[in-house]
Amino acid sequence: MGMKIFSVFFFALLFLASPFLQVARCQSEAEADVAEAVERGDLGIVGEDVQDFGDPNYSSAPEVKTVCVFPKNSAKYLPSQFQAQQELTDINKSTILPTCPCRRAATLLEMDSKNGNECPKNITEASQIRHGLTLLDADFFNDIKVLEIAKGAKEFNIPIIRTNRKLVASINGGLHNPSPLVFNPEWSKEQSQGKASRFNHPSASGIQRPINEEDIAFMSVLELGELIKKKQITSEELTGIFLKRLRRYNPVLESVVTYTEDLAYQQAKEADKLLSQGVHLGPLHGIPYGLKDIISVPLYKTTWGSTTFKNQVLNIEAWVYKRLKSAGAVLVAKLVTGSLAYDDIWFGGRTRNPWNIEEFSTGSSAGPAACTSAGMIPFAIGSETAGSITYPASRCGVTALRPTFGSVGRTGVMSLSESLDKLGPFCRNAADCAVILDAIRGKDPDDLSSRDIPFGDPFSVDITKLTVGYLDDADMEVVHVLESKGVKVVPFKLNYTVDSVQGILNFTMDVDMLAHFDEWQRSGKDDDYEAQDQWPVELRLARVVSAVDYLQAQRARGKLIQEVKENFNVDAFIGNATDWERVCIGNLVGLPVIVVPTGFKNIPNPPPTGTRRRTTVNTGIYAPPNHDHIALALAMAYQSATNHHKQRPPIDDLGPNDTIPNHPTVPTPPRRLHM
Repeated sequence: MGMKIFSVFFFALLFLASPFLQVARCQSEAEADVAEAVERGDLGIVGEDVQDFGDPNYSSAPEVKTVCVFPKNSAKYLPSQFQAQQELTDINKSTILPTCPCRRAATLLEMDSKNGNECPKNITEASQIRHGLTLLDADFFNDIKVLEIAKGAKEFNIPIIRTNRKLVASINGGLHNPSPLVFNPEWSKEQSQGKASRFNHPSASGIQRPINEEDIAFMSVLELGELIKKKQITSEELTGIFLKRLRRYNPVLESVVTYTEDLAYQQAKEADKLLSQGVHLGPLHGIPYGLKDIISVPLYKTTWGSTTFKNQVLNIEAWVYKRLKSAGAVLVAKLVTGSLAYDDIWFGGRTRNPWNIEEFSTGSSAGPAACTSAGMIPFAIGSETAGSITYPASRCGVTALRPTFGSVGRTGVMSLSESLDKLGPFCRNAADCAVILDAIRGKDPDDLSSRDIPFGDPFSVDITKLTVGYLDDADMEVVHVLESKGVKVVPFKLNYTVDSVQGILNFTMDVDMLAHFDEWQRSGKDDDYEAQDQWPVELRLARVVSAVDYLQAQRARGKLIQEVKENFNVDAFIGNATDWERVCIGNLVGLPVIVVPTGFKNIPNPPPTGTRRRTTVNTGIYAPPNHDHIALALAMAYQSATNHHKQRPPIDDLGPNDTIPNHPTVPTPPRRLHM
């Protein structure tokens, strides 16, 4: 009896609630979404008599044909406006009310009065889109606004996106159509004026040609330049020495992509001919060197270290290459870059550290660092977006300069990020870095970010007038040496409040990189990438960074720059060159830094019989933007009193019973970019 009473009561309730259960009486997930939204109060439903909306006793007759679904918090606006509009408009096959406050997306569900079925496909679409919006931290829109977004994106955004992509993104690498939005790291309110004058570099007088070719190979640029100038050696002979060393050690180090032998001998002979005619082009006249293989040279492959582009020939003469050619330098090789300028893995293998061939060089300027360290070339040009000069220079024990952003033109160079990419030299010492910077700096007419910065002459800086800070992780030997030379040294801390530095760097670099390799990702070429946990993963994440959030990151970057500027109350500071947070700050702000070797320590778990392999120790000397000459002068002063930079790696003689392995037994995991 009780069951019968309950059944009658239940069906009575069901009958009374039937108008509201019309929405819930669905067969699809979409209809269930509507029912849930109405039940939790996110959506309201209105029939023809909207004045009854909000009345808990309101019920719509079963034969109601049209229902308006809209956010509950819009209800107070509906009665007068809804009544004023009788005509219904069909958009995207969904009947809506044009004068409703949410008229562009207020979905009308058409209900069949006979069977009570409705097909709210748009609500399903809204639910699906909202799930996608969670990836953008933008899932705060109600269903109506979500549908409005979807409609606008399909009709307005996507056609523009596709048109722009067709115009500028069909070719990978960012070599063409640069953004007109230019980053300038200048701190002074007034832009630097005037044309920069050349450095007054010293001559290496009294230098005699060594008998041993290895001794020649480890001479500095200034020393080799003096030998050529005094005709103690020809450029052609010197070129032969370095080509031989490149071929000898490359099978172990995996640091060379392409030998430019024909071009090298052609340029060397031209240098010798000019000298015989009494024409001397300067300290780089006849000096061999190498270029990181993201820098294009006509008629030779520019592979970007990638399987996808390993046969690519770009008939573009990179601006930095033109500068070096005009200075009389001789290109002997294109050197390894990590694939698409990331780390040290490339399509031909993985570059090793000459000081300890069981570990890798890091990157992405892997080849320039390893080849310079091993005496395979006197100097090389690398690049940095986020650590690609500082990391391999530190690992391989060479002196290298990451100059102020904008110092060196980048035409003809694969682009990761137009506001972060920089070109800089790997050398034997700081004086050579100054000579190379002097040769390659200046305004590149095709690089909007490049500037003719009026650096001071690093060879003329009076360091006794400088105040230099040192961080907690500074190499104190450097501090003490500089103090002994009259530099005022003080404890220093780089204070700032921005706590998303690493994330800002990643957003900036990854989104910019994806803009330059959009086609590469869309066509699935990222599946062929050499290290699947690197660019492929990062660039997929970059695909869901919104333009709004990218610009918010740039605003946060601006705040960081201002705070660093206000806190930078010394002429320079000394600190670890590979601290990741500091690498991010330096690149975001545009600070120059020179990496200098400061010693060595034993490798972990050395062979019991001993080894000459070592772990290099180094530090960084940082200066404000446009003050590269200060960092260079301090580094030269330190190196004038020490000889760490003159040591040679044991690539021939590792020690008793310590042989070169075919494969490293202690692999170094790839450097991952941290959020």
